[in-house]
Amino acid sequence: MSTYCVSRVHPKRRMKILFRSCEDTMTTLGPSLIVTGDITSQEDITVHGLVKGTITMQQGTLLIAPQGKAEAAVDGSVITVQGAVTGDLSATTRLELTDSAHVEGTIITPSLVLREGAVFNGMVDMSAKKGAKAETPKVAVAAAVKKAS
Repeated sequence: MSTYCVSRVHPKRRMKILFRSCEDTMTTLGPSLIVTGDITSQEDITVHGLVKGTITMQQGTLLIAPQGKAEAAVDGSVITVQGAVTGDLSATTRLELTDSAHVEGTIITPSLVLREGAVFNGMVDMSAKKGAKAETPKVAVAAAVKKAS
């Protein structure tokens, strides 16, 4: 079964409706938005606000923007953190913590990018193959990478 998004052509013209596949869409949670509960998505999401609960990315990528916060268990394929996350992160393909990221929790991913300036306190499990979830013992890591003067 296909999922379609609806968009309007032009507000001054007739209300002609176009249907297109949702594969090219992205959801943005604005900076004033607070979501409490579970989010499940099949499209890209950018979080500028606060999410408390769980985020499950069935498809698409997740970006926690610099001002974004997640107090959540996060599961997806590709996850990029520029903001703050408290909770477990599981990425089946790749997880990146940029220079502005602050993360506390357990990371499970086969590919981890930790940029200079990122702050991470938790455990890391990189034993899984790409596309599969890991369930082996974890290695404890605490890192605060500081930029060189």
